[in-house]
Amino acid sequence: MKTIKLVVSLFLAFIIISCKSEIKKDVADMVFTNGNIYTVNDAQPSAEAVAVKDNKIVFVGSSEDAKAYIGENTKTTDLQGKTMMPGFVSAHDHLIASAWVSLGVQIYEAIDRADAIRMIKEYADANPDKKVIQGIGWDTNMLGGYPTAKELDVAVPNRPAFILDNTIHDAWLNTAALTAANITKDTPDTVPGVTFWKRDAQGNPTGTAIEIQWFEAYGQIAWDPENMIRESAELLYGIAASNGTTTFLNPGIVTPNIKDVHDGMEKDFVVAMDILKEWEDKGALKMRTVALPMYKSAVGDPQKFVDFGAKMKDRYKSDKLMVTSLKIHPEGNTVAGTAPHFENYLGTDGNGSFNVQPDETMAIITKAAEVGLDVMVHTDGDRSSHAAVEAILAARKIDPNNRSALHHAIYVHPDDQQRIIDNKIPVNSTPNFTNTFGNGDKDNIRIRGAEQVNSSLGRYPHFARNGVRVSISADVPSTPSSMQGPLFVAQCAVTLKDASNSNATAFPENRTPMTLEEAIKAITIDAAWQLQMDDKIGSIEVGKYADLVVLAENPFEVEKQSLKDIKIEATIMDGKYTYKADNRTALNEAIKDMQFPAMPSELKGCGHGIHEAHMH
Repeated sequence: MKTIKLVVSLFLAFIIISCKSEIKKDVADMVFTNGNIYTVNDAQPSAEAVAVKDNKIVFVGSSEDAKAYIGENTKTTDLQGKTMMPGFVSAHDHLIASAWVSLGVQIYEAIDRADAIRMIKEYADANPDKKVIQGIGWDTNMLGGYPTAKELDVAVPNRPAFILDNTIHDAWLNTAALTAANITKDTPDTVPGVTFWKRDAQGNPTGTAIEIQWFEAYGQIAWDPENMIRESAELLYGIAASNGTTTFLNPGIVTPNIKDVHDGMEKDFVVAMDILKEWEDKGALKMRTVALPMYKSAVGDPQKFVDFGAKMKDRYKSDKLMVTSLKIHPEGNTVAGTAPHFENYLGTDGNGSFNVQPDETMAIITKAAEVGLDVMVHTDGDRSSHAAVEAILAARKIDPNNRSALHHAIYVHPDDQQRIIDNKIPVNSTPNFTNTFGNGDKDNIRIRGAEQVNSSLGRYPHFARNGVRVSISADVPSTPSSMQGPLFVAQCAVTLKDASNSNATAFPENRTPMTLEEAIKAITIDAAWQLQMDDKIGSIEVGKYADLVVLAENPFEVEKQSLKDIKIEATIMDGKYTYKADNRTALNEAIKDMQFPAMPSELKGCGHGIHEAHMH
């Protein structure tokens, strides 16, 4: 009998020890309790607690059940009813290298040409040691037309000067800049009528470069890739993390060499990626980064471009730093009268033109599909949207899992809208490109007409309602970094208003906006799906990466016009904090020290521009 009792005792002890060992194995590094957790997981829409071990989510459920995951070294956080959501995903922001375009004097608030010249002169006089004077913020409404080098010479007579317009597409150069870059009557335009120098009757450049024609000149005079890319990424990654962003797609690295597809762009791309790889290796990369080589050239080789993309895909393939897609930027800007449309611009005999022809778009997208690369196509005019749809459908015949997408989809013909819905072609949109931001309502009605605006402009809410995977994002630097926040973008989408202007009205007036549920999916799971990462991020589920954001308020309990004002308490990427609200002061000081001036919250005439450096 004693022997039996001893055996039973030993057996029970073994069971207890085994159970303890099993529990110990599941002890989490972090446990969050008492939260309002919005998972964006239809199978379990809400929860109270989340447990994280290493960099993965190991539990989602009640605060009571979460206690089983708490051990001696577990860091526990009582959310005190605050809202936790999946880390935000931006499917279109140029956060790697674009801050350099915002350097220098900000002249957004100038009232006329004389005032702009005064502001530039004051800045130049106050910075005698700067070899190149840079600035941003003019538009033709402000200046009463396009400016000239001689006028800028009044403000900056002896040093090169580059003053960018508020879309970043066009630039105002002085004589010293034209001379230093050897811009003369004999300098060819990259794409006549699309990317070109403004000229006088004799053909001499007058000082204004249209549709990033100025990039090459800037690259010769002022471009410092190693330092500018590093400082730009440090600044913009910090800003985006403070906005709750944990993953983003960078559709083309914005440098002065983007038109030089097979030389300058490739070199700058590798410089940038090696900087980010260095940060990843040190554990200092604040966001998962999907970086895209970009094709914006009338003279490139599609096969050579795809081959470069495939090479980059093999080189950068971690879940934190990767190349899985390519970018095509085939056109100019509708509000500048250059993007290709089926119908002529009002009052003209022209309908825009391509710098990347539809047959090249077709070649790139289908060749990319053969090597497992998606392609994101900048589409502003309805004719470029049509070309993208045609090519994406062809790519799906090669790779049924191809997730190539229209980015921006500013204008889409009704026939192509239906094809997007029928074939569930993914779409990315920047809401402020199709509302009243920068007088976009006036410009679009003036240049395209109310009928086409109502039928074809900014149809992303319609796509989302009809089952299309839609993502929404800010497209920094075409909108200022102050607008990068995914909640800012969501507010624009659910109100159809420019969230930077408290007096803004909804536009287009005949639209039904996104619901808040649709907008949240567009900055989480649907954006993750577009990046082919929905099995890893985008929702709070066991087994996914611990990419999380904590909000001070519940988005579903505030007024829609206050979404952008919800405070980000913390951002966690890969199980590590990348931002805490108490570090905000340090971020502001870093921005100040790096001398990247903050753009005003309400900009004058800021059309949708380089839509990423017309980069949308």
